Amino acid sequence: MKIILPILFLSLLTLGSDLDKTLNLFQSGYYSEAVKLSESIPSEDPDRLSHDLLRGMSLYKMKDFRETKRILDLVSQEADDARIKDLANYYYALASIKLGENIAGSVILTRLLNSSSPEISSGSKSILENLINYKFDDADYKEILEEIYDMEALRYIEQSRNSLKILAVLPTTGIDQDEGRDILTGLEFGLKKLQPKINNIRLDVVNSEGKIPVMTKKVIEKLNSTRYNLIVGELRSDATAALAGIAELKNIPLISPTATARGISEISERVFQLNTTSYTLGSLIAEYAVDSLGYKTFAVISPLTEDGNESVEGFTSKILEKGCSVIALEWYFDSYDINKQIQRIREKVLSIDSLDTEEYMSTDSIKAVPAGIVDAFFLPLPDSDTESVMSQLSYYNFKAKSIGTYGWNNEKILNKLNIHADSLVFIKESSYNIDNPDYTDFVYKFRNDFNRNPRLLEILGYSIMDMLVDLKSRHKDTSVNRILLETEYYEGIYGDIIYNSSRSNSAADLFMFRERSGLKKIDFVPKYSIDSLSNAKIFYNRGCVDEATKQFSSAVLNYERSIAEYRSALPDSEFKDHPDVIYLYRKTGTVHYYLRDFSKAEANFRKYLESGRWDDREISFRNKVSEANIDPLISPDVLSEYTNDPELAPEAYFEIGNLYLKRSEIKKALDYLEASAALKNKDAVKILNEMKNIDDNKNDNKFDW
Repeated sequence: MKIILPILFLSLLTLGSDLDKTLNLFQSGYYSEAVKLSESIPSEDPDRLSHDLLRGMSLYKMKDFRETKRILDLVSQEADDARIKDLANYYYALASIKLGENIAGSVILTRLLNSSSPEISSGSKSILENLINYKFDDADYKEILEEIYDMEALRYIEQSRNSLKILAVLPTTGIDQDEGRDILTGLEFGLKKLQPKINNIRLDVVNSEGKIPVMTKKVIEKLNSTRYNLIVGELRSDATAALAGIAELKNIPLISPTATARGISEISERVFQLNTTSYTLGSLIAEYAVDSLGYKTFAVISPLTEDGNESVEGFTSKILEKGCSVIALEWYFDSYDINKQIQRIREKVLSIDSLDTEEYMSTDSIKAVPAGIVDAFFLPLPDSDTESVMSQLSYYNFKAKSIGTYGWNNEKILNKLNIHADSLVFIKESSYNIDNPDYTDFVYKFRNDFNRNPRLLEILGYSIMDMLVDLKSRHKDTSVNRILLETEYYEGIYGDIIYNSSRSNSAADLFMFRERSGLKKIDFVPKYSIDSLSNAKIFYNRGCVDEATKQFSSAVLNYERSIAEYRSALPDSEFKDHPDVIYLYRKTGTVHYYLRDFSKAEANFRKYLESGRWDDREISFRNKVSEANIDPLISPDVLSEYTNDPELAPEAYFEIGNLYLKRSEIKKALDYLEASAALKNKDAVKILNEMKNIDDNKNDNKFDW
């Protein structure tokens, strides 16, 4: 805090020779000598009080604040000269503040607001204002009001407390000048239109020129000469991070309007990011993809940029946290040539699915055989890349859906992509609602003043000013920093703000594109609390990933852990009929079935079917397969009814063939396995090839004697 030390008016006093020496020593910085000389002055000397005053001021300079207070208290009580009394009280107040006695010092300063000395009056005003805005909490503010009875001082304190002094730090020249000027235009327009709502509002501007060293020098100089209770700026993340450091050093809150880098708000509890970061957008859409869409396995294609990197980091962190998996991750520089990246993903997916990559990577096979396993592609692309990436991705024939961030908000491109973008879900930061009456009113006023529609960042600038004026007018007796800290949600003209103690906006808009109906906004509320079943859901997700990637032993373990978590978290009656638990019996039985552990498969299928799911034809079939494998007396023909089901026929023929193999009825087994192979059941093809190899080896071992 800058302390103003008024001493000029001492020169107007009539000085004796000794007092002249003491004053010269003080003004020359020889404080200890000034103290010694003043102590030698006899008590009957007519200038003794002036000597004592200079001694107290010298001790203040020497940081002996307690002795300063003792001496100046005596001077104040004995002095008849108002100038000496005011100066003694001023330094007494400063010493009190240095000792942490802010309330006591402030009370004295309020008495000096009307001092005959302009230096003392302005100094008291400046220090008092700084204390109120930057040092006092609500309890301090209440206490000082109880200590003061001067109505003029009370009005000044209230006015100081309710003031809104903003320093905008923006590039109005240089590479980002258009963006900086647009935000400034919005701020200034807001100041003009909203000033009647608040008594004391001021907006000053520092042109950063888009250069961090220039910005740093200018801002520090400005803050050293003038105090503000809020900074708005910068544009780019690196410049905003530097500005955040200054804000923390000067104890001033900072609103960052456009910085997208993660962690800027973590620099200080005084930093508030209005932009939803790329990391947050990635994390939020991952949450929606898993919790609402039921996706478990993902592939990622992302540009190798800062936004791309942060989006992917936020996305993958949330996916892993929820027990799901990113099976493949590819980066690119040129969006028009990502064939190699997509080929690598398809080859990886095919290999996991036990398919011959050479056979299924030919042009004809790509068209005929869709690649499975991946539920969705995460595509955090800028608008300029969406069409080229989606066109190339669609050629390689994946079953997966697509999800993305900010760059997909172009309905013309989505309509052009047509079926390839069907069911695409994307997320972007919260934006203005044209049906909001406050937004409509702002646009009307802006058009009247500028004869044009406002640009996006002009809307943002106005929205910031509108929010600040609104919040300050509703919380007059609260500091700006405290207001922002306590604001968890705000519906602004530019869009929503959700802080939830993070001071980094997590509000976002979610959209789905349908080929026939176009873009539609989706209601989505992020989940911030972890419920008692979170572990059960994580184990379930892990099991789904293991099942999809053919890691069946691990899948069984995770499904059984999930059931155990549900059992421990739910009452017995609720556990028995819980739909998630019932579905887990289906999943667990299916994986045991793949492992050919038919006893455990049948046990889980029975629990599932007994819950009333007898209409599940697939599980009814697999349950009969399990029973037939357990009981040798059951005829394989019990499965014949399923050979007429187009979806189950390949598996039905295969399982009947397997049962006849167990009974060593080879001819019947071959008939059914060949029927299954003809329907492209790869397990049947594999067994037939193995049997053929055995026969070939036998033939090779026959000798003509």
